[in-house]
Amino acid sequence: MLPKVARHLAGGAAAWLVFVVQGVVIYVGLLVYALAVDADTGGPLAGPLLVLLAGVLGVALLPVLFIPAGIAGELIAKSGRLLVKLLVTSAVAAVLAAIYVAVVAVATDVPIVDTLLACLGGVVAVLCPTGIYVGVAHGGLKASSIWRRFRPPVHAVRT
Repeated sequence: MLPKVARHLAGGAAAWLVFVVQGVVIYVGLLVYALAVDADTGGPLAGPLLVLLAGVLGVALLPVLFIPAGIAGELIAKSGRLLVKLLVTSAVAAVLAAIYVAVVAVATDVPIVDTLLACLGGVVAVLCPTGIYVGVAHGGLKASSIWRRFRPPVHAVRT
């Protein structure tokens, strides 16, 4: 049981790291766009605050999106094939992300068109971290099976 939890925690940590890196990439893209069109760059704290926001949001999404999607993908895809796990987990994560974004949008009285665009953005934002999550968790499973195969057998001591 402990190795399974460790695999999912390692996958969650990797997904969080990718989510933070996405925040940095988005900030750099927005900064380049602002410089290209001669718009306001947001000040010196815009970048660190956006990365901090991505980090906090990533931590909040771990127990409610990435880990449930990873466990559901593992339970549904019993075949053990990476592609099947990746597809199922990505589908579950996309549905969960769309639901969470829609709930927040409805709670804040956002128009329907903006809600649909926000749902699409939420789905796109979680696909890469979900893929990394599945890859790390699946890699941990494969590494443990290889380790068990090459480990010498333990013999009982007779007294």
